Amino acid sequence: MGKVTVTLYMEEEDKEALQQLADAQERSLSQMAVLILKRAIKQAQNDGTITPK
Repeated sequence: MGKVTVTLYMEEEDKEALQQLADAQERSLSQMAVLILKRAIKQAQNDGTITPK
């Protein structure tokens, strides 16, 4: 499975907080966003909100 580009819009203060979190974990902004999204997807699958693939 290949990688795709996703564009999203967020509040500036949320972007700044995400950047701070990424910096604290020595990750890029993109890597941090992907990690958070993967965790949310896994949680939703575990909760039964969405079905695993």
